[in-house]
Amino acid sequence: MRRAFHSVVLVAVIGLGLSLWACSKSEIKSFVVPTQSILVSLPGETGTTEFDSRNISSIEATTIPNGWSVDDIDLYAKTITVTAPSTFDNGEVTEGDLVLKGYTPTGNTREVTIYVAILPNADIDFSAKPANCFILTQAKTRYRFNPYIGGSSTPLETSYVKLLWESRVGLINYLDMRDGKVLFYIAGTPEDDDTEMSLYPGNALIGAYNDSDELIWSWHIWVTEKNPEAAENITMLGGKEIMMMNLGATGLNDGSGDDAKILASYGLYYQWGRKTPLPGPFTWDFTGNEDARLFDSEGDILHLGYVESTAETGDTAWANANPVNIIKGNANNGYDWLAQTTDDALWSDSKKTENDPCPYGWRVPDNSIFANLTITDKDDAIAWEEAQPMYGWMLKDTTNDMEYFFTAAGRRNYLDGRLDNMNTNLELPVPWSGYYWTTTTIGGDASALYFNLNTDTRTWNGFDAAHAMHRANALPIRCVRE
Repeated sequence: MRRAFHSVVLVAVIGLGLSLWACSKSEIKSFVVPTQSILVSLPGETGTTEFDSRNISSIEATTIPNGWSVDDIDLYAKTITVTAPSTFDNGEVTEGDLVLKGYTPTGNTREVTIYVAILPNADIDFSAKPANCFILTQAKTRYRFNPYIGGSSTPLETSYVKLLWESRVGLINYLDMRDGKVLFYIAGTPEDDDTEMSLYPGNALIGAYNDSDELIWSWHIWVTEKNPEAAENITMLGGKEIMMMNLGATGLNDGSGDDAKILASYGLYYQWGRKTPLPGPFTWDFTGNEDARLFDSEGDILHLGYVESTAETGDTAWANANPVNIIKGNANNGYDWLAQTTDDALWSDSKKTENDPCPYGWRVPDNSIFANLTITDKDDAIAWEEAQPMYGWMLKDTTNDMEYFFTAAGRRNYLDGRLDNMNTNLELPVPWSGYYWTTTTIGGDASALYFNLNTDTRTWNGFDAAHAMHRANALPIRCVRE
């Protein structure tokens, strides 16, 4: 668990205990604070967290940060309530470790450490902006949202929430659900002088569970320093505003051949009609077709699953309950990830659906957005050796001659989920390719913007603004304003 905070931050980290601890052959005890924190917004404010215990008859605070008070430890309600200092004239601290010791009836003990802190920034609340994806651009901040079905005001019967995966360990901190809202903290990463905190970019997936411990929904958390909603990262295309960043990207590829920029620009990958993201490549050049790292709530590496589309796995309910799986297509279902029949309503040309993966106010575009694009004459004329490091084309809007760079992020193949893009073998270079989903369907397939680099002759560089792609492919997305 990452702990890097400015001195004005007050966060609470709880030393995790084993859920069961054998003290003797006859006595089992546990004392755990699942939220791992008590966070308050202002000096003098009171904060509460819940705990789980078994065979604990009393609890005492053995270490209390200076200026803080432990107001109540309720063994019946299983809550711990503290108050932050209101003044700082006598060595009071804005953060620190609160150590609690739980006793069993026979005198055995179990200890937990809670890190308490006053937050330096006001909470950012997405309650009025329901979606399947939330954009986070500020560090040292607690975020909250309603556990609703994406893009709607329909509540879920959520018993608890859990981190399903994150692209960096410590990206999501102190995940909790309180008063019907999901809360979590983005800490950031320390600079060299350990006095400032910058954003720690990446992606994560938070899941909602019911009383039967079934995963019933999930939300994508998109953490990026380069705000995709900022004016400089939005342009007009096809009469609509479009993000110039791929959904889930943490940076932009400018065609300079910079490896880090190329990898940061890829973002995440989506099978047509699914709301949950799939990871991209571990390296910018797709070496070994290796997946980007995902980490579970314990910090262990989580591997992407590759499953066949069957009557059990090939439906939306199974897909939503198993978001860390790519569902492979086959000839029996027309290379869709759905096993029984295609479903054109999962995404829509006319409205944002509950399965739309874009943030609030944005949606997956229909194919009219790309209809007037083509490769610029300049890019199409250069030798492939010069174009190869670019990993993308500058595309031109033929209605106004405006130019935009689209990164070539490849795809996950519909047959086996493999990451497909170029390699760097100069003896037999494989062209890079770019694909971008739209909501528009073409029979059993769906329409995507497609382009590639041909390494034999520049006259055969590929481009198609409405290319038919099997729906089991996983492609990047550029979101457009609703």
